[in-house]
Amino acid sequence: MARPDRVRELACDDVEAFTQSYVDGELAGKDRETYERHLGVCEECRRAARFAGRMKAAVRGHLPRRPVPGALEQRLRVALAAQPAAPPRWPRLTWTRVVPALAMVGAVVMVAGTARRHHSIVMEQARRTYQAELPLDVTDCNLVASFFRGRVDFPVHPPKLADHIRCQGGRVVNVEDRPAAYLVYQDPNGHRVSLLVFDPEWSRIEAPTRQVVQGREVFFRVGPGISTAGYQDRGLGYVMTADLDMDSVRGLVSQTLH
Repeated sequence: MARPDRVRELACDDVEAFTQSYVDGELAGKDRETYERHLGVCEECRRAARFAGRMKAAVRGHLPRRPVPGALEQRLRVALAAQPAAPPRWPRLTWTRVVPALAMVGAVVMVAGTARRHHSIVMEQARRTYQAELPLDVTDCNLVASFFRGRVDFPVHPPKLADHIRCQGGRVVNVEDRPAAYLVYQDPNGHRVSLLVFDPEWSRIEAPTRQVVQGREVFFRVGPGISTAGYQDRGLGYVMTADLDMDSVRGLVSQTLH
């Protein structure tokens, strides 16, 4: 099978070789983004990836989960704690080099910040993932918390939305090369609601419309057929996306915060 770290721009003939690596979570960073970008424009490859993901989830659901022996877990913790800290990768810099470099960086940041106002990578990532309808890594919402444990750097508990909106499962996605949790819900009328959960320290939330909901600052963006809302709660970042109008999405955000 082709090596996952050699994925570049993919054609349909290449996708099949990487599908199993993608379903198994072996593709990361730019490789995963490239693969998912292809799925976003190719219905046939998207169906194949969705089928592979459902097959894996079905097999996993019928296999017993073996607990890790306590003694082994303790040895692993001790071994990891004993590992020395990695040395710095950057050489020492003198102040004569640092000061001009910082000045140049500051100027670039100011220009970029002005040109990219209201641009948020995590908001765009949530919209692209929603539109691609990617296969889920876990389809039993009772297992969502345990599935994401160790795969992301924070606990993931699916928030409860309205009583008629059911959790469908979740998958791991990347936000700026860092793993995040992506949860999917659906109502009886077929409307999908997704929730991207991430560490807000690594990606900022920003959009043209800002409102206060349940005492929280919430950013809204409305596009063709979908609405997106980004906010923070209890130290985590959330981006909700749905094929609903902004008022309906605001109501769902209010329920999660309440």
